[in-house]
Amino acid sequence: MELFCSPSNQIDGFGAQYQRIIEYYIVVVCKYGINSIHYTPITYLEHNYNNSNKFIDNIENLINLKENIHLVEQNIKYTQIGFGIICKEFEENIDYYCQSDPMNFIKKCFWENKDRNVFKNNKINIAVHIRRGNIHDKGKAGARITTPNEYYLNIMNGIRNKYKEHDKELQFHIYSQGEMNNFAILQKEDVIFHLDEDICKTFTELVAADILLTSPSSLSYVAALISDGEIYYKQFWHKPRSNWIIY
Repeated sequence: MELFCSPSNQIDGFGAQYQRIIEYYIVVVCKYGINSIHYTPITYLEHNYNNSNKFIDNIENLINLKENIHLVEQNIKYTQIGFGIICKEFEENIDYYCQSDPMNFIKKCFWENKDRNVFKNNKINIAVHIRRGNIHDKGKAGARITTPNEYYLNIMNGIRNKYKEHDKELQFHIYSQGEMNNFAILQKEDVIFHLDEDICKTFTELVAADILLTSPSSLSYVAALISDGEIYYKQFWHKPRSNWIIY
């Protein structure tokens, strides 16, 4: 039987690397079978701002795949498919793959070492991811970091209006980087800001939210892929699912 291994030696942030792992795993398993792929543990990640020695270990614990998928072995010859081919296949059939058994397996792995009731507030929790610049962008993030706060405010107000008759209160959570004064227009009584917080906490809450507003970022895009919530999708180069709301 031909064996495949997940992408290795990636130089990128967590969102992009997890996206590659998920899409590679799902496409290969759907096409070749459950025992056809071995997992390559992550060796490098950007955005380790605190230079923590446990950064990668924490990320591996977050996605929880090392304990659930066969790991790569030294003396086995593996086949790799270019991620461009995998990504194209996944996105052209995104609804099929997101409803597949392998995707359910990815979700099961993610949640089996966590409490799904992340917020513990009996409210409708809305996660808003706002992509802003960071040192790894090297000034080349372009339009990905220039979506104005007014864009997110308009959607938030639309959600406020949509759920104004609901018996539960709304609680917005804004996840981003920078200073509070950069988000003044978004400050309301029903908003909690999570700026420069731990990425594992941030990602878990993006996935767990009842409603997720994405930004042009793999971090919130991949959170949307494994979320069971309502998704408001900000268009960029990765395709949305058919049931996502494109604002």
